[in-house]
Amino acid sequence: MSTDAFDYVVIGAGSSGAAVARRLAEKPGTTVLLLEAGAPRHNDFWVKVPLGIGKLLQNPKYVWPFETEPQTEVKNARVYWPRGKLPGGSSSVNGMIYVRGEPAEYDHWAALGCKGWSYADLLPYFKRMESFAAGDPTQRGRNGPIHITTLAKTPQTLGSSFINACQTAGIPNNPDYNGGTYEGVGYLQLNTKNGQRCSTAHGYLGSDKPQGLTVLTDAQATQILFDGSRATGVAYRHGDQTKQATARVEVILSAGPIKSPQLLELSGIGQAERLQALGVPVIANVPGVGENLVDHLQARITFECTQRITMNEIVSHPVRQSLMGARYLLTRGGMMATPSASAHALARSHESDTRPTVKIQMHHMSAASRYARSAAAGIDPFPGFAIGFFQLRPESRGSLHATSRDPMANPVMDPRYLHAETDRIAMLRAIQLARKVADQPALRALIKRETRPGIDVRDEDSLMDYIRTCGQTSWHPIGTCKMGTDAMAVVSPDLRVNGTQALRVVDSSIMPTMPSSNTNAGSIAIGERAADLILQAQAK
Repeated sequence: MSTDAFDYVVIGAGSSGAAVARRLAEKPGTTVLLLEAGAPRHNDFWVKVPLGIGKLLQNPKYVWPFETEPQTEVKNARVYWPRGKLPGGSSSVNGMIYVRGEPAEYDHWAALGCKGWSYADLLPYFKRMESFAAGDPTQRGRNGPIHITTLAKTPQTLGSSFINACQTAGIPNNPDYNGGTYEGVGYLQLNTKNGQRCSTAHGYLGSDKPQGLTVLTDAQATQILFDGSRATGVAYRHGDQTKQATARVEVILSAGPIKSPQLLELSGIGQAERLQALGVPVIANVPGVGENLVDHLQARITFECTQRITMNEIVSHPVRQSLMGARYLLTRGGMMATPSASAHALARSHESDTRPTVKIQMHHMSAASRYARSAAAGIDPFPGFAIGFFQLRPESRGSLHATSRDPMANPVMDPRYLHAETDRIAMLRAIQLARKVADQPALRALIKRETRPGIDVRDEDSLMDYIRTCGQTSWHPIGTCKMGTDAMAVVSPDLRVNGTQALRVVDSSIMPTMPSSNTNAGSIAIGERAADLILQAQAK
């Protein structure tokens, strides 16, 4: 068994891992090993093309094809949970929708005891990580590794009509929801550059990466190694070989909200009785590992459109597909340069709300399944679009745990969607708000008919039944190694794993609550802040 030594070993080259590894390696004389389980596919054509997401999410070359336990409140469905398995992690396969999150929710983290994690604390990291040409320079970054564009530069009929309709329905306009003011409707911002995806693999691990940073792909971590309670390195599989890497300073676990808690448990960190049942020697009894699982359940209303301005008529017609492809290859523009969404609203769904409670979003495609990308796979055979919606801050909490000592076995994942009554009420209000927006003149003129659930579905029981039928993940699981100061916290506010030394978790699993948004931007900021926390600790 071969062993190499580095100052830091980072497990996972995803949204947080790529950022923390890069920033640590920028310190002169520092050596960092970044282990990535996936293959180096981040430069594949369909990874780079924004609209290519449809070709990635069901392809095990690019994703971990996870699946939840049957969800009792979603008609006992097993919900498909793909997660990125390549450099950049899920930032290489997601919809590229760039949302920092609600400032008030980060302030809530600080109020929970997570000192240093308020929005004001995180703002320097949000600015440091992004390059965005517009917006208030006191709020937005100009020279970061993640390039941000706004679809406001290329307005589309559906997006503009959605924005107009939201305003008519009482939702305020907000041209920059990442500029400190969160509530309102506006065009989406995307992490793209020159019509191509700008993942953390491209932003942090490109050709300019520091000399001290070693990136090893096809390297599956199997165990964190300890001397007593001190993390000393990582065992991993590389091809048909088992290897070890020694960390002279720290081991940093950035394997994401599914793999991070699983690897902790397989390494002896977790609820003691659970570990003993698996036959894993206990290093530290940390009962919160794998608990506090939260995700956004998303549903959609679909419509037949009166105009041929949607993705449906393009993907079902070879000539139109060819023209779309030619335009993209020649100009890096057109529909292939964007995901299938264009605008969203972060809105209050009820008059009693004091802050945004739901997100509704315009999608330029309608289908029986969110994963459909062709007529044969279920895209409607007519021009169509959808309004998707989800509750910003779900209260349902689930869990995720290892099922065996085999690191290649999937953990058991149970988000317990819609178990909290407040979540069910919020989703009902969200679908009602989406319908209210659709009924405004600007959108009504583009709607031939509501195809799902249909205008006859009106009462709350029937609407709830529809939500249970079509609800799917928004790909935003968080919380399974939560940060905090309470008995169920897994990591402290400086991200050290409780009961251990020289081990931190740095990814979205540390989020104690949902940041009221898509989670990718927040995950990158976690990596940025973690690097400073680690380097500051070493400087003392």
